[in-house]
Amino acid sequence: MRAYETVLATRVLLVADDRRFRALAATLLSRRGYAVSVCTRTCDLAESARREAAHVVVFDASASLTSAARAAARLSALDPPVAIVAVSTNAHPGLAALPVVSKWGPAEALFAAIERACRRRSSSVR
Repeated sequence: MRAYETVLATRVLLVADDRRFRALAATLLSRRGYAVSVCTRTCDLAESARREAAHVVVFDASASLTSAARAAARLSALDPPVAIVAVSTNAHPGLAALPVVSKWGPAEALFAAIERACRRRSSSVR
C-alpha cells in the first residue's frame, strides 16, 4: 500500500476547544487527505470516536496532559483501539505511549505523528 492510500483511508477525530486551532487543523488535515470530524473537549470522547469510526484522535492537551493520558487510556480500551496524538502549546516531552506535538508547529510534524500513531494502531489490531 502506498503512503497516499493510507492517508486517504485515515479518519481523524479532532478534539479541541480552541476554535482557531480546530478550524486551521481541520483545514490542513482535510487538504492532506484525511477524513476529519471535529468536536470540543466536552464531548463523550469514546462515543464520538466510535460513532465517527476514528482511526486516530488529535487531542488538544494544552490545558492538561493528564486529561490527554486518560483519554488515551479510554481510547486504547475500545475495540478496535483508537490511536491518539496530543497537541499542546506548552513544551513537554509527553509520555512514552502518548506523542505530543506542538499545537502551532509545522503541519508536517502533526501529519507525521498521526501516521506513526496509525502504524502503531495497525500493528496492535492484528
